[in-house]
Amino acid sequence: MKELAVADIKPVERPSFKSEIPLTTFRLLRLFGFREVFGESAGPVLYMAGKSLGKQLEVGTVDGFLDQLQVLKIGYPEMHDFDGERGIVRVHECMTCYGLPDIGKLICDFENGVIAGGLEKVTGRRVNAVQKKGWTNGDKYCEFHVVLF
Repeated sequence: MKELAVADIKPVERPSFKSEIPLTTFRLLRLFGFREVFGESAGPVLYMAGKSLGKQLEVGTVDGFLDQLQVLKIGYPEMHDFDGERGIVRVHECMTCYGLPDIGKLICDFENGVIAGGLEKVTGRRVNAVQKKGWTNGDKYCEFHVVLF
């Protein structure tokens, strides 16, 4: 049986619902469904799922990867202080947490993984990403610190 590829997941125009699902539906699945099924391991599961997705994107440069994050509506990313070894990725309007209340913790495990996987794809090196800021922790954007090794 053939496996699905990222290229197979393209916009499909559904007659009644168009091509996108509401952000609320994604968030309900992400923030409640995954926690119900995976419990405390939901964060690492989402990180690894995001990392897998990031590695499958058809991108060849850091700028191309950042553009792809915007095309996929994950958010509006900016790379800061990237020297080829480490850097900071800020994501504005993050699809997981933007506009949610300050609950005193960071919840963007999926985006964290996508960033690590995408940067692994374009650099050919292993990447560790750690979220340091996020809307649900009282910040106005998400910030991910990346280290290549």
